[in-house]
Amino acid sequence: MVDTGGSHHPLALDRAASLKFSAACLRSWGDDLYWIEGRPELNGARVVVRARRGGGPEVVSPAGLSIAGRVHEYGGGALCVLDRPAGPALVAVRAHDQAIVSFSPGAPEESVIVAGTDATFGDLAAGPPGCIVAVRERHDQEGVDRDIVVIDLERGQVESVVAGRDFFSDPRFDARGQLAWCAWDHPSMPWDGSEVWIGALAATEGGHVIDEVRHVAGGPERAASAPVHLGDRSLAMILDADDGAGLWRWSPDGGLVALSDGPGEVGQPLWILGTTSVALVAGGDDLGCIIRYDGRSEVARVVGGRCVAIPGIDGSVNEIVSTTTGVGVLGTADTALGFVAWAEASGRVDVVTLGPSIEGPVSVAEPVSVECDDGRLVHGLVYRPHPPVERPAAIVFCHGGPTGQALPGLNPLIEALTTRGFCVVEANYAGSTGFGAAYRHRIDGQWGVADVADCVSLVAGLGARGIVDASRLAIRGTSAGGFTALLGLTTGAFKAAVSWYGVADLLTLAESTHDFEARYLDRLVGPLPEARERYEERSPVNRVGEMVGAALLLQGLDDPVVPPAQASSMAAALTAKGHEVELVEFEGEGHGFRRLDTLVTAFASEVAFYERHLGSGAPTGSIDPQ
Repeated sequence: MVDTGGSHHPLALDRAASLKFSAACLRSWGDDLYWIEGRPELNGARVVVRARRGGGPEVVSPAGLSIAGRVHEYGGGALCVLDRPAGPALVAVRAHDQAIVSFSPGAPEESVIVAGTDATFGDLAAGPPGCIVAVRERHDQEGVDRDIVVIDLERGQVESVVAGRDFFSDPRFDARGQLAWCAWDHPSMPWDGSEVWIGALAATEGGHVIDEVRHVAGGPERAASAPVHLGDRSLAMILDADDGAGLWRWSPDGGLVALSDGPGEVGQPLWILGTTSVALVAGGDDLGCIIRYDGRSEVARVVGGRCVAIPGIDGSVNEIVSTTTGVGVLGTADTALGFVAWAEASGRVDVVTLGPSIEGPVSVAEPVSVECDDGRLVHGLVYRPHPPVERPAAIVFCHGGPTGQALPGLNPLIEALTTRGFCVVEANYAGSTGFGAAYRHRIDGQWGVADVADCVSLVAGLGARGIVDASRLAIRGTSAGGFTALLGLTTGAFKAAVSWYGVADLLTLAESTHDFEARYLDRLVGPLPEARERYEERSPVNRVGEMVGAALLLQGLDDPVVPPAQASSMAAALTAKGHEVELVEFEGEGHGFRRLDTLVTAFASEVAFYERHLGSGAPTGSIDPQ
């Protein structure tokens, strides 16, 4: 347990940095849950952790092995757990060379199945006997190529079985020999337009062949994803409808039938491969899923055509998998850094918290909504300072994406700020998921306009309610959120902005970013070259003459998503106009900071920046001792 020294002492910044762990890629074997965990003290390395019923989490990957794929640059799905007579076998992507390796839980070293080459792999899953299926990505002078492959675990042979599309995800094989998958092409992003397909995968003397291929659902303007095989040769999947993403069932003879109806959206944007949002309950045909509404995400069971939340799981759920007795979930908690939980078909729930917790009171998210003059709603989360402060200075947090969502949970940076008297407001501005399709599409063509206006409206409304001091505001964001934060300085509402590896120049981003997002801006801003003038007008680097306030830029020098030139050109433009700007660059860091020394420096720089430009979060004499 981490002791902050009591509720009246700020959380130390080096301690806050050490708490910033990550957990993803939930998998199961029986009732055992496995996932990949990143810990700052490992300097970016990622290990496999297991939790068993009745016990705590334990690292089960070999010492020195770091696991991560690089498909789409963001990676994901770098682990699968296979059932073997002697127990579970773990197959994973080794980070430093992208080799496919295997090991048993607790084994001292891994065995190489496929040596590292120019390829990277993701979305690993069980395949035909003795094989796994995966998404493969290869880069050469002609560009990027992706396909779905079958990997023979005995011989190390990699065999392409589905190709010919720009992107693939969710290869899922069942015992009847059916392979389902998701595919899409530029300029679509997977949450805007994607398709689910199915075919028969069979072994021959020459390898594996797939035939009887059928299109199941989805298209360029309707997203379909997350196929799950059901017992009657049908599929469950997430499919977009007018009011948001819902759960649907497809059968070869009956076509598509909606399985769920009601508030909320099922699933989440496919930024990271292998993120599971739908699962069978206890091995049958009942389904569990992740549903997002009211600023939270919950695990739900499909009952009578509706998604009904499963009680007893307190927090936001990020991933769900089948277990022997029900489902297992991974999520973020209000008072702990994360949790895994088992929800049995009988209704019993067991929860294990992850990561070190903070003793004493913490700031818990309060969902808020503000109605604007034109009638639109803007949503967000408020983390109040503790001890309480009357009309505190506030920092607006802008999530990445911008197709993402701020979800409740204990965030060590937020806790460091609230224990220093600042209020934190996480904005779920136009484009955010979890509030319906119309809300998500409000960002189309309006990135840099609608998101910025929503941030201003949100804190103005909170200021009118007396929750924050609207005269002492800062704004910060990561990646796409950094773009929104920098443009926030053009509104006059904010005294300062912080950008973590944020976008500054839309034209150079369109020319230099990685393939996965190479056409993302077509929908957010407009297609090139027709919308070139709009790209120039929206770019923060071209708007410094309108900006008021100081800026802090934090940038990794190995970032392939938002290249370092974005930050350096922004710093130069601000300096040329006489603005106060600080640029902090980090060798060896990419898109997302993972090393402990980086995080300590970044947290310390950011907190000092706010204290310099907003004053202390709590003005003298404003602390309410009650």
